[in-house]
Amino acid sequence: MKKIIIGFIFLICFCFGFNNIVFAESDYVILGGDSIGLKFSTGVIVSGKYKVETSTGKVSPWEKSDINVGDKIIEIDNVMINNTSSFLKYLKIVNDDSCILTIERNERIFDTTIDLVTTKNDDRSLGLYIKDSILGVGTLTYINPENLTFASLGHGINDKLIENEEINGSLLTSSVQAIKKGVPGTPGEKRASVNSKVLGVIKANTITGVYGILDDLNNYKGRKKVTIAGIDEIKTGPAEIYTVINDNIIKKYDIYITNLDHQDNIAIKGIKIKVTDKELIEKTGGIIQGMSGSPIVQNNKLVGAISHVTVDNPLIGYGVYITWMEQDLNKVFST
Repeated sequence: MKKIIIGFIFLICFCFGFNNIVFAESDYVILGGDSIGLKFSTGVIVSGKYKVETSTGKVSPWEKSDINVGDKIIEIDNVMINNTSSFLKYLKIVNDDSCILTIERNERIFDTTIDLVTTKNDDRSLGLYIKDSILGVGTLTYINPENLTFASLGHGINDKLIENEEINGSLLTSSVQAIKKGVPGTPGEKRASVNSKVLGVIKANTITGVYGILDDLNNYKGRKKVTIAGIDEIKTGPAEIYTVINDNIIKKYDIYITNLDHQDNIAIKGIKIKVTDKELIEKTGGIIQGMSGSPIVQNNKLVGAISHVTVDNPLIGYGVYITWMEQDLNKVFST
C-alpha cells in the first residue's frame, strides 16, 4: 500500500511538474533588491541661519534670539506649526516686527522672540533655513506578502530627529541615475533620484533596519519568492546579492561569504562577505553606499542584508542576519 501511495505522488509530480507544487504563501517572502526612497517627517527644524538682504542693508533677525541649528519649531505666536508650508504661510500674514517661536531642544520646550523683517523683494523673513523632513535612499530587503509588511536598509538611521519618537515616514520609488565607484579609502555611492510615488508607510527605525507596510503588491507581481534561513543554516561559501546599479533594474551578483560571527542576540555585521562578481566590481568597485538592505541569498534562501562597506577595501562588506531583521519586524507589528 505504501509503495502505491509513493507511486501516486510521483505520478502527480511527473504529470504536472515539480515546479507546480504550491506551498503556503506564508512559507515565503518576496525578495527585494529595489532602490527605494525613505522620507521621514520631522516637524519644522532649523537647518541654518542667514543674513537677510533688506532695503537698508543686511540684517540678522535671529541675532538676539535663542535659536540654534537643530531646534524644532513647534509654534509661532501660539499657532501650531507642522510643516514648512504652514510656517511660511503664517509669516506672510504677520504685520508685527517680531514674533514668538516655541522651540523644542533636547526635550526642553521654551519660547524665544525673533525679529521679523521685510526683504528687498517685499517678502517676510526670519533669516532661518528650515526643513520638515529627512530624505535618503537605500534598498528594499524583503516583503511579507501575508500582511504587506516590509524590511529594508539592514541598519538603523542614526539621526536624533527620528530617534526615540513615533516614526512618521513614507516609502517612495527611486531609480539609480549614476554610480560613484568605490576605491580604497573613499567609499562609492549610488546617485539616485527619489520619485513622489508613495509605496507605503514607514513605522519603525531600529538597529537592524527600517520597517513599514506597503499600500499593495501591485509593483511586485511575479517577483522571486524565497524562504528565510536560520542563522545555523548559513555557511561560508558562494552566495548572491540582489541590488540595482542602473535605473530600477534589479540584478543578481556573486559574492563569497568569508566569515560568520556567532551571535546570540540582535546585532549587526554578523556576515562578512567579499564581492567576486566581475561586472559589479567593474561598475561599482564592490560594496557602495546605497546598497544597504540589498538581500543576501544562499542556496535559494534569504540569509541576510548588506549593512556596511569596508572603506579601506570596497570588495569587503558586512551584512546583518535576516533572522534579526525578521525578529525586529515581527516585534514592530505585534505591539
